[in-house]
Amino acid sequence: FFLLPQIACNSQNKNVSESAKDLAANSELLAMNNANTNVRVFTISGVKSMGANKAADFTWTENGKTIKFSEYTKGKVVFLNFWGTWCPPCKAEIPDIIEIAAELAGKDIVIVGMATERPNDSNPLATVTKFAQDKKITYINFIANDAVKAIYGGIQFVPTTFIIDKDASIVETINGMKDKASFMTSIKKVLK
Repeated sequence: FFLLPQIACNSQNKNVSESAKDLAANSELLAMNNANTNVRVFTISGVKSMGANKAADFTWTENGKTIKFSEYTKGKVVFLNFWGTWCPPCKAEIPDIIEIAAELAGKDIVIVGMATERPNDSNPLATVTKFAQDKKITYINFIANDAVKAIYGGIQFVPTTFIIDKDASIVETINGMKDKASFMTSIKKVLK
């Protein structure tokens, strides 16, 4: 007998209550502290559904400015990866995602991580920031909240990746761990 590797983890969706104001302040402080390491991890301060089969629009604070996801990604393909620091398959695919981000830098694509931390984590922003520093994750990451997860179907398992076209339409949902070649095949279908 031999065991097949686990390809997805249960995200255990539950509420963790912190005020949006505290999260935004925490987010900006950590972003400033990490400016020299290129690590960018933020909390989400507002979420809006853009309709069925569309990317969620949300805001965050960076360098004292409120940024909208729709403006940040306008006219670009989005590779949106829901993951968790506690999830072995998620951790296994991160080096490939880092390579993809480096290889496609300067192209019309935005690589985004959406961390789904466990409900008992009292400071998911610090957890994800430290993890991102340790793994040298250079693409932007957010702490997923219940509103964002709901727009993307509830995110029952991670990793789950969405390929979103330049018109903000979700064109592919990838459940479970994939390798660089599989991800690149999906990206190339919409990155023209």
